[in-house]
Amino acid sequence: MAAVPVPRDSGAGRPPLAVRIAAVFVGVTAIWMLLGAGVGAILGEEYSRPAHIVRAVGATVLTVPAIFAARRLLDRAPFSGLQLTSVRAGWRPFALGVLCWAVPAAVAGSVVVALGWADLTVAASPGRLVAGVAVLTVLVFLYEALPEELIFRGYFFANVAERWSSTVAVPAQATLFTLWGLAIGAAESVDRVVLFFTFACALGVLRAVTGNLWSTIGFHWAFQITAQFLGPSWDAITLDDPDLAFGVAISLVPFAVTLIVAGVIARRRRSHAARLSRVGHGVPQSS
Repeated sequence: MAAVPVPRDSGAGRPPLAVRIAAVFVGVTAIWMLLGAGVGAILGEEYSRPAHIVRAVGATVLTVPAIFAARRLLDRAPFSGLQLTSVRAGWRPFALGVLCWAVPAAVAGSVVVALGWADLTVAASPGRLVAGVAVLTVLVFLYEALPEELIFRGYFFANVAERWSSTVAVPAQATLFTLWGLAIGAAESVDRVVLFFTFACALGVLRAVTGNLWSTIGFHWAFQITAQFLGPSWDAITLDDPDLAFGVAISLVPFAVTLIVAGVIARRRRSHAARLSRVGHGVPQSS
């Protein structure tokens, strides 16, 4: 896979790669288990807005310093190597990530509804809809999009890609993401395991071809906002999806489309690099 190169950091004297990955994996798994069990013990096991807020803020507050420390103390490499750039440099990749999910999801979802395979019913006033989406955008960013991308497409991807190509880094981080989902109880069935793995593969190739973590944050953010807002916890839009056709339309369809688009981008980059190489070596291009 032709990808934006990951900086190679010397990291002299640092622990072996397997040790670093294992240490961070155990650490972030413990954070999510603490947020799940700890907050549940205090605020109750049932879903509530206060519990969601505490978990979201806790995920970012605990994860960002942990990854920063792991990068400095374990990797002995700069945090910038994870490709979480400034917002100024990252807003375009962020928008690209949002569109990579939103365009195919909107098209596929519209087809499913038009064919009568699923039904969406608005159950809230316009003001409540806007307020709910506004709150959820912040919670998703803090609880899923930023911390999970920083861990898996940031830390794990960068560490694996320092030694091997993106062809190895993409399935490696996807496997870790799926194992993490199993460990914290979020991937409790075969269909959820498939969802986790394909989702992570789509995010991995997006990270590889853009070389910017904001692209995967945007994709993750857009998907999670929609998936959660259509769920029973927000009770704003009722989704009748007996055959899970709409669920597939907003998940597996955009995941697959993103893999295809990334493959096209990678192929064009390889072709462009080959042409530049021929020109640089004085090889005439064919007409």
